Amino acid sequence: MSNLLVLAGIRLDATASSQEEAVRLCGSVLQELGAVGPEYLDAMVAREKIVSSYMGEGVALPHGTDDSRKYVKFTQLVFVRFANPVDWEGEKVKLCIGIAAKGDEHGELLGNLADKLLDESSYSTLMNSASEQEILDLLNA
Repeated sequence: MSNLLVLAGIRLDATASSQEEAVRLCGSVLQELGAVGPEYLDAMVAREKIVSSYMGEGVALPHGTDDSRKYVKFTQLVFVRFANPVDWEGEKVKLCIGIAAKGDEHGELLGNLADKLLDESSYSTLMNSASEQEILDLLNA
């Protein structure tokens, strides 16, 4: 996953009052980085209405629909951790890793992220570290 996350794409102690606001925040960061056009944000919200991106253990991986890849300029991840968990259809989400995948890397990205999240030490770092650099190094390894 080398270099798919940049320091400017990491937000610690973010705030969101709803699932949609959290998804739009991820999309906004992707847009700020130049990875997606504005249409991608609506596609991320639309995808949530089809199937939730909640993965368990306080983590969601929001991304757009297959059709929305045309709004992706380059593949990019963003890391958004919330100061207070966000209600996600009855679950509590503390961490969103937003995904914009240009081509078919989407499946590989999800697999690599799952490996990091399933590792107890990596998961603890992602959920608790106050160091953006430490998070960057872990996810780009």
